[in-house]
Amino acid sequence: MKIDILSKTTLKLTLTPEDMSENRLCYESFSEQGGRCRQTLGKLLKSSDKPEGAAMAARLLNNERRLFVEAFRRTDGGCMLYVSALERQGKKLLDNSCQVSPIIFKPYSEKDLGFACRCLKNAEKEGAGFHSKLFSDGADYRLALIPINVCYNKLYGVLKEFGEVYRDELTAAFTEEHFRVIAEEHGAEKAGRVF
Repeated sequence: MKIDILSKTTLKLTLTPEDMSENRLCYESFSEQGGRCRQTLGKLLKSSDKPEGAAMAARLLNNERRLFVEAFRRTDGGCMLYVSALERQGKKLLDNSCQVSPIIFKPYSEKDLGFACRCLKNAEKEGAGFHSKLFSDGADYRLALIPINVCYNKLYGVLKEFGEVYRDELTAAFTEEHFRVIAEEHGAEKAGRVF
């Protein structure tokens, strides 16, 4: 494997067919969205013999930035990867400039909100990163989450057991307009302690 540093936020990885077979990789594993891509890259980079490239890659993979990965097949059976860290999103969750769609969680009950938030804490320990706000309209609660890494499926899997989950801008806008903010930051953590 060859690592080229293209900028402070971009790496180019060239994988040989041997790299691909030794690590049981295929082109499709890099072209799909998901948390596995980050894990696979981390595993690959640990075995790198170029310390400065591996160190930079470790910084990109370990911080809270989202990664953009472009994968290109090589004719010899290898693969070329361009890994770029995107700018970190601000703390405001329902911001129009945000590149990630928010997840809006509408729990079945207050008790379910508490259970879901405690489960989210465990998901966070397993690598899911997100910002959260808690909203209420006096009768119901809604939790807004913005993932800061590729963890939509993990968050959805946790939340769907305890209520309805929405991933569209319309629901986010409705929530922001018609519900009052109860917790501006760390809404999930606070709700997990209260409910």
